[in-house]
Amino acid sequence: MTLTVLPVSPAEHTLLRHLYPLYLHDLSEFGNSYSLDADGLWQPDYLPYWLSGKEGCHPMLFRLDGRPAGFAMVGQAPFPFMTPGRDFHLSEFFVLRGERRHGVGRKAAFALFDRFPGTWELSQLSANQAAIAFWRRVIGEYMDGAFEDTTLDGEPAQVFDSRKRKQMA
Repeated sequence: MTLTVLPVSPAEHTLLRHLYPLYLHDLSEFGNSYSLDADGLWQPDYLPYWLSGKEGCHPMLFRLDGRPAGFAMVGQAPFPFMTPGRDFHLSEFFVLRGERRHGVGRKAAFALFDRFPGTWELSQLSANQAAIAFWRRVIGEYMDGAFEDTTLDGEPAQVFDSRKRKQMA
C-alpha cells in the first residue's frame, strides 16, 4: 500500500470538509470541547481558518493507494497558536478508523516531520490516553527517544527537533 501526504489543494477543500466532522466526532468523546449545535454542525469549527490560505497554515491530506485516509493541520511559525521559538505545531491529526492500527498514522507522522524540518510541538487531550500513547511511541521511534515529554496549556505534549533525527542516523 502506498501512502501519500500532500498539501490540500483547492479542489480538495470539499473532501476535507467531509472528513473534518469525523475528526470532531472522535474528539467529542473526550469532553465538552466539541459538540453539535442546534443545526447538527460540529462546533467549534476551525476548518475555515485552515483553508483560508493564511501564512503558516498547512492543511495536509493523507491518501492510501489514492483513497482518502486522513489529514493533518500543521501550523508554521509565526503561527499564532504555538509556543514562541518553535517552528511547527501539529494542531490536528486524523486517520480514518478503518485505516488505524495498520501503520498509516505512523507513516503519515514520519512524512510530516520529514517534510517540515525543525522544532515541533504537539499536544493531546489528557482524556485521550490512546493519542498520548500513540504520539509518545511514534515520536520516540522517530527520534530514537530524543524528545521532551511536557505540557502545553495543561495538556500532555511532546517537543522535539526533527532536524536532529538526520544527525542521529
